[in-house]
Amino acid sequence: MAIPTDVQEYVEKNIKLMISQTETYLPFIKVAFPYSKNIADGVYNLIVGSALSVFVNQYAMRMKYPTAEDFADFGKIAFKYRDQVDQFFK
Repeated sequence: MAIPTDVQEYVEKNIKLMISQTETYLPFIKVAFPYSKNIADGVYNLIVGSALSVFVNQYAMRMKYPTAEDFADFGKIAFKYRDQVDQFFK
């Protein structure tokens, strides 16, 4: 079963919003991950965590459960934005 188009759109909009606001929560990342040598990882993890919450909530609102395949597809969606996050720190 593929991720419904509207769920994918919600997830991607959330990821894009979080990326556009990266500078806003960068101070939080520096405090939350003080020993991190790669701030881009912390930022990416925060974005993916937020998007994962949106993803699961969209299924819950439809009274459905995402399958293992849906989670794999979510990972593919999230990974598309990895390079965009890395660009902030180069």
